[in-house]
Amino acid sequence: MPLRPLAYILTVELAAVLVMAAFLVVGGSDRGWGVVGLLFLGAVVHAEAARHIERVRVSRPDRAFIDLKSMWTFAGLLLVPAGPALVLVCATFAYWWLRNGRHHSALYKWVFSCATVVLGTSAAGLVLSGFELDTLLERAAGPAGLALIAAAACVRWVVNHGLIVGVLLLTTRDRSLRAHLASPADTLLGLGALALGAALAVLAAASPWLVPILLVPVITLHRGVLLDQFRQAARTDPKTGLANGAAWAEVAGKEIARAGRLGLGLAVLMVDLDEFKAVNDAHGHLVGDEVLRAVAAALSAEVRAYDAVGRFGGEEFVVLLSGVDPGAATLAAERLRARIGSIDLAVPGPHGSTARVRGLTASIGCAPCAPRDITVDELLAAADAALYRAKRAGRDRTITAAPTRPDVGTPISGTPPTP
Repeated sequence: MPLRPLAYILTVELAAVLVMAAFLVVGGSDRGWGVVGLLFLGAVVHAEAARHIERVRVSRPDRAFIDLKSMWTFAGLLLVPAGPALVLVCATFAYWWLRNGRHHSALYKWVFSCATVVLGTSAAGLVLSGFELDTLLERAAGPAGLALIAAAACVRWVVNHGLIVGVLLLTTRDRSLRAHLASPADTLLGLGALALGAALAVLAAASPWLVPILLVPVITLHRGVLLDQFRQAARTDPKTGLANGAAWAEVAGKEIARAGRLGLGLAVLMVDLDEFKAVNDAHGHLVGDEVLRAVAAALSAEVRAYDAVGRFGGEEFVVLLSGVDPGAATLAAERLRARIGSIDLAVPGPHGSTARVRGLTASIGCAPCAPRDITVDELLAAADAALYRAKRAGRDRTITAAPTRPDVGTPISGTPPTP
């Protein structure tokens, strides 16, 4: 591993060890172990009940994976001193790795994730440190106690999630913070698990026999996460993570209708990688897939957050630019073409060596649209016709179709391909 991410990971883990040791030594850790044992037993039952669901859930390599075991560890923080609560964090991570994770991801990733939760839980414990543990849940009956527990949950989430995003920024090619943050649905899921933890602590303090009742909504929440994941999978291209053709067309149709109502211009770009077959022939299809992912990341990073990028099929991508005139659309297409040309990808070579994929070129067909009634298919046809003209003209260039006559294009100068 490169030095920077390695130093980051080891620093986080060392900090977690030191913080945990400090809480165990000076944090009043001589009580609460019975409660920790009961919470760990609940986490074990939870893990076994959700085990098959967890096997189906997929973790994206470029985004933090959200799980629900935090409900048990956050409940522990509200019920016992911080030292035993941190031991519960480590114990639940160890068990979940043994039962769910050892065949799917490396142990060092789980150790780092555990360290981030230890630090997040410790930070949340500092928020709660000004109150006596025995009266903490009694205070939760009023607005001040609710605000306190909500603040502790948010601090835990921000520290844990922030540390994960930090390592993703250091270990992935995409340096865009937005690309690695949890989606709103995932954020709601993570905070929902912490809210369940607070409810679990209240139930456990009132009557431990009521705790199993919470397992029903937890398993239901797991299955709800699967439904959302299946819905996303049906709309997402598996190789690049972009919207697939059907999902992109749905978004484009809504944006075209909105642009027509507001009198805004827009444009569709069809981007095709030149001579992509040569990459597959030279390096293999696995490297070809890496190139497609790099191109997808480059396109997403170059456009605005509200523009729609999708994979049309093969080595073709589509981009919907909102609120642009033909000149702005052409300039955006040229920036995308330059961004693709700047990709420099290290790939495995023969006998353990490293080769590089660089000098990629793309042909782009641009179909701008003035505010008027038009369909997605008509814009795609215009962009495809312009792309075909770019290919026939020698590749590595953008051709923009006239807004009012999609079958007529205006060539935009591009760098001719190297013989």
